[in-house]
Amino acid sequence: MLAGDNAPNVVASQQGFKEAIGMSLLLSQTINAIMLGCTYSLVAIGFSLFFGVMDVVVFCAGDVAIFAAFCITALVSIAGLYAALNGVLPQFLSTVMIVIIGASLTGILMLAMYRLVIKPFEGKSALMPLLSTIAAGVALRELIGIFYPQGRNPQTFPQLLPSGVLADYALISWRNVIIIVATLVLVALLYLFVNKTKTGLSIQAVSQNKEAAIMVGINWQQIVAITFLIGGFILGIGGFLVASYYDVVRFDMGAMYGLKGFCAAVVGGLGNVYGAIVGGMLIAFVEVFVSAFIPGGTAYASVVAFLMVVIFILFRPEGVIGEKTIEKV
Repeated sequence: MLAGDNAPNVVASQQGFKEAIGMSLLLSQTINAIMLGCTYSLVAIGFSLFFGVMDVVVFCAGDVAIFAAFCITALVSIAGLYAALNGVLPQFLSTVMIVIIGASLTGILMLAMYRLVIKPFEGKSALMPLLSTIAAGVALRELIGIFYPQGRNPQTFPQLLPSGVLADYALISWRNVIIIVATLVLVALLYLFVNKTKTGLSIQAVSQNKEAAIMVGINWQQIVAITFLIGGFILGIGGFLVASYYDVVRFDMGAMYGLKGFCAAVVGGLGNVYGAIVGGMLIAFVEVFVSAFIPGGTAYASVVAFLMVVIFILFRPEGVIGEKTIEKV
């Protein structure tokens, strides 16, 4: 047999190898996009919850979420609570407890934000709470930078999630799977709460028609407070997931994270919780795929994502799932 007779086989094997590499790259980037979409979706859900109940865009949501990441870092690195819990609980339960504590503190902070910077402007111009929440986000960001130890420097986020590889060919790690599963579980619990409990149905009633809800005896102020607590808790989980995704947390991450979450809520349909999930996934897929498959695309990933948002605002302002509303004058 001549050496040249093996040439077709070599070419075929090389082509098959390239196709396998391409499929592996596509699968790994899809997993990355889903992970990033999970983090965007959670902060977008917070925006949608607050807007649905109060008709207010709470622009400090991203900074509140990053506060949760710093809270968890402090509980682990400074307070040593994680090590103490590991002494009496399995590692998985210790991680869950730390995340729940951090998210609960974030829910309390979000309720305080409502009391201090949103409630005083009820019944006034819609611009007032918008500006007050922007100012509150800046203040929170700077307070973290000033009072957290070396707060203006990037902080290494504790490795609370396992990092072992689940599938080598697609670079799928246990951390990726846990982030995705945690988001799905949280969304499922939120769905059950909103649709199967009295409080959840009351939240829907206040969101649809506050005056009618008051007439049937719903304490709307209590419902708003509960909504901000729940929204803050979800933002806390989102802050934990985004810090786990990047492995680093910075005091100024909240500005961009909140902006991406708000854009996701707009793309999906502001005020629609399920639209927030769709919008978060769309923005994440655009960013990841532009970075991965366009030469030099990393520098333009956010630009392309924001251009997509502008297109939605121009041609479908109600979002992917949102419904068109007609105002009679």
